[in-house]
Amino acid sequence: MKKLVLSLKRKFSKEEKTVKKILNKLDHLLGLKDKYVEVYLVGDSFMKKNVLSFPAPEGFPRPDLRGCKSLGEIYLNPKYIKEHDEDLGYMLVHGLLHLLGYDHKTKSDRIKMERKEQEIWHKMQFSV
Repeated sequence: MKKLVLSLKRKFSKEEKTVKKILNKLDHLLGLKDKYVEVYLVGDSFMKKNVLSFPAPEGFPRPDLRGCKSLGEIYLNPKYIKEHDEDLGYMLVHGLLHLLGYDHKTKSDRIKMERKEQEIWHKMQFSV
C-alpha cells in the first residue's frame, strides 16, 4: 500500500510512526498492495471527534499514483482519541473500513462493521 501520513500538528510525530506501522500491518493482512491512502493527524481546531473518512471520488484522475487506486483520506485526532480512552490503531482500522465500503448507518451494517473491526484488530495483535 502506498501511503501518505501527515501530521498537521508537530506534536503528533510519534503518532505518525505508529500510524505507518499499523498501515504496514493492515497492508499485509488485507492485501492492499495496489491501494493508496492518505492519513492526516489533526487537532481539535480541525475537528472535535476521533476519526473521519472521505472515500476518493470515483474516476478522479490521479496520474501521480500509477497503478494504484486511491481509497481516500482518513483524519485522526490523537488528542481526542487519547482523552476518550480510545485506541489510535483501532480508530485507524475503523476509518480504513469506511474507505473499503463498510458503514454503520443501519444496525445490520454496524454489526458487520464491528465484527470486521474486531477480526482485523485480533489478527493485528498476533501478526508478526
